[in-house]
Amino acid sequence: MAFTAGSISHLCDRLAKEGAAEGGVNRPDTNAVTPDLHEVQVITTARQSIAAAQMTFSEELVDAERESREIAQRIEALDVSCSSHLSHDLVESAFRSSLSTNEHELVSTCAFEMEARAALNGFKSRYGIKEPARYPSDRLFHFSLLILFVAIETGVNAFFYEGSSGLLGGAIVALSVAVVNMGIAAGLGGLCRYSNLPDTTSKIIGYGSLTTFLITGVVLNLIFATFRVQYQLVQQKAVNDGLDEPTTVMMVDAFRSAVVDAFGVFQFNFPSIDFMSLVLFFVGLGCSVIAFWKGYTADDKHPGYGEMDRAHKDAEAAFSSAKDRTFREAETAVRGLADEIENLRNQIVAERLNVSALRAKAQSSQTSLHGAMTAIQSELNLVIETYRAANRATRATTAPAYFSEMPNVLPNDDGDLRLKAVLSTIDGTGVRAQTLADTRAPDLGDRIIRIRQQINDLVEKSFHEQIEAVRKRAEISIASRGQLGTRLG
Repeated sequence: MAFTAGSISHLCDRLAKEGAAEGGVNRPDTNAVTPDLHEVQVITTARQSIAAAQMTFSEELVDAERESREIAQRIEALDVSCSSHLSHDLVESAFRSSLSTNEHELVSTCAFEMEARAALNGFKSRYGIKEPARYPSDRLFHFSLLILFVAIETGVNAFFYEGSSGLLGGAIVALSVAVVNMGIAAGLGGLCRYSNLPDTTSKIIGYGSLTTFLITGVVLNLIFATFRVQYQLVQQKAVNDGLDEPTTVMMVDAFRSAVVDAFGVFQFNFPSIDFMSLVLFFVGLGCSVIAFWKGYTADDKHPGYGEMDRAHKDAEAAFSSAKDRTFREAETAVRGLADEIENLRNQIVAERLNVSALRAKAQSSQTSLHGAMTAIQSELNLVIETYRAANRATRATTAPAYFSEMPNVLPNDDGDLRLKAVLSTIDGTGVRAQTLADTRAPDLGDRIIRIRQQINDLVEKSFHEQIEAVRKRAEISIASRGQLGTRLG
């Protein structure tokens, strides 16, 4: 335990009383040649404090030797690491090793991209398509507008179909009319895209859908317009008959009459409709045209082209994502190697500073020991002088001759020899640290500069070489499955 100032001098008051008491009975004897028990106890306490300070000093020197050996071991390991980094060019191998970890994913995504591109090009070649595919970026939003138009048509037509059941009943009928009207129109619009394909079957489907739309657009909306008149009549008949709602038979008969009236147009027998039904007809026809156009533009005008284009873009995005991730990981690996060398150089400098700090710490331990022993001797002298002064003041006889001399508890060994041995060990480690710093740190600094200059060229060149190799492996993989030739054909 380290010596604390005052741990001996605090005995002054007690020793002053004991000295006065002993002097009152003329003790110690005038002829005594050695200190009495009271002084011996204080001297023993002082020597114990000296021993404790020496023990602390010895432990600190042992710790310093151990730390010196640990620093020497780290210096040896750093020297080995320096030799490895300076004798081998690990940059390119680290970069290629990082690239190889994602090679399977690169090959598979590249193969998918090549297959999708081959299928897309084959489709364009087969149908003589030159322009890029055009389709809504968000198909859900594209059709959400159609839903909006259904809601608008329902809201408008609800007033036209209002009967005894009020607006709610009219809205239900109007919604059914809008869904049927616009659903059929949107479906026919989608089929009309086949008119853009060169083969006869597709042309028939496409133009047949357009013709069907022109007919059904007029007929259906005319049916719904005439149905409104019949619907009003059925509602009125239900009121006259005391019914809450028209029966199913009555509604079916009304719709059948509306269909007969509507198809009478083809015999130039135009149905009798009021102004509101005429408005209903044109509103429905306008919504049918909008729905037809939405169906036609829901995808590229060449059926299948938009789907293939999206598949190719998805495959291209997956391959691009794999390339970007591989590039980032490889670049990080190379830059991490430069950081590792930078850290190695910093550790060499740090170990040199650690040796200097350890030497200063060992020297400080001896300074602390000398200070503690001097303080112990000074406090011991103070306590002894206090005891003897009190003793002289009360005794009637002459004090012993040894009262004129102070006991010396300072050891002959002040720690110089042990400190020199430890400092010699630390200095040996310091020489190794300095030699390592002088011989290795400049080379490591040059290597860091070269690596950072090399990174861009290495990344660009090696990465492109790797991607070219990936493309060749992807071609081999596709050819082995016999798919690329099939898609291209």
